[in-house]
Amino acid sequence: MILAASTQRTVGLVLAVLVMVGLVVYLLFSFRIGKREVGSEIDLAANRTPHVDDLELETRVLDRSLAWSLVTLAAISLVLPMYWLMEPARQENAAIDWVGRFEIKGGRTFEDGCASCHGPGGVGGVAAFTIADPDGEFVAQVEWKAPALTTVLSRFSEAEVTDILNYGRPGTPMPAWGLPGGGPLTTQQVEQLVVYLRSIQLSQGAATAEIDSGIRAAVGAMVTAADPSLTDRDAVDATVDAWLEGAADPASDDYLLYGEVLFNNASAQDANSCARCHTPGFSFGATSEAATADLLETWPRLAESGILTGWQPGAGHVGPDLAGVEAHFSTSKRQSEFIRTGSEVGIGFGNARTGSGGMPGYGGRVDDLDVIGTVERSQLLTPEQIDAIVAYERSL
Repeated sequence: MILAASTQRTVGLVLAVLVMVGLVVYLLFSFRIGKREVGSEIDLAANRTPHVDDLELETRVLDRSLAWSLVTLAAISLVLPMYWLMEPARQENAAIDWVGRFEIKGGRTFEDGCASCHGPGGVGGVAAFTIADPDGEFVAQVEWKAPALTTVLSRFSEAEVTDILNYGRPGTPMPAWGLPGGGPLTTQQVEQLVVYLRSIQLSQGAATAEIDSGIRAAVGAMVTAADPSLTDRDAVDATVDAWLEGAADPASDDYLLYGEVLFNNASAQDANSCARCHTPGFSFGATSEAATADLLETWPRLAESGILTGWQPGAGHVGPDLAGVEAHFSTSKRQSEFIRTGSEVGIGFGNARTGSGGMPGYGGRVDDLDVIGTVERSQLLTPEQIDAIVAYERSL
């Protein structure tokens, strides 16, 4: 494609040079003819100069004009098809070049405004966040986990990401960046950010490995706490493998615990966990009973204001309380399908609820695939993992 575009550009330059040379030659000849005109206007005026007779006009002069017309027609007949044959490649390369320029500009905008929270390259980070009560009084200064964005287009559609960039996330450190929400970025700059995000999405293998790392870290901590004698790395890994193999069976006594591990997955700064939205304080440190107690000891006004009163898995945070979720989804299958696809703006789900687009889909997005360039969209959780999460949520 690049070769075709280069050839077309070369043909265009050659034609332009030929036209310019022809123009210069014409001007030179006209200038020389004009210099030779010395004498009376009566003798030199074109309408007073004897022209060729009809016999010569209709033979030699006419043949010469027709010959040049044939040459011109032949040139046009060759050049125009060549131009149009190469036009699709030129347009495709222009579009790819446009994407490349948007990626570069979006990357600069990301590093200037987003990397301080989400980390360089969108790998995740922390954001300082001041929590206030409903009256605006200071409650706590916490470090809010800013999720990795390297799988964000597997969880949300590009339209949903654009909406989040435009209007922010209420109740979190994520501000409105786009002009529609009162932010500083133009519509084109937001689009450039989305194009940049396409370029940093993880492959399926990398996304799966990232999620598995969080699962294994949680199970590893659990098995070593249960058996402090497990210190050898290989022995720990073997114990983790055995536990996961058994716990993933719906008939296992550890099945709900397996679902809880998936629900609380801390990999990629909680980007792959349900708890960051559904467990109070999880996104700023309340990740366990002990961690929650430490947080409340440091910031007692969290409990006084009712913002965080203790370790309450699934009790609702940015997302709703999951207690009694079976009342909204009559079957586990319907709930699993919702977790797989996420919510869509204006589309109903559960029992007469309307989607806002805020709930991500963990089964892999399939929309917006007609964009230019390579965009990785991965399946984040397997159907079996989603079923385990559903079983845990319905037990709350």
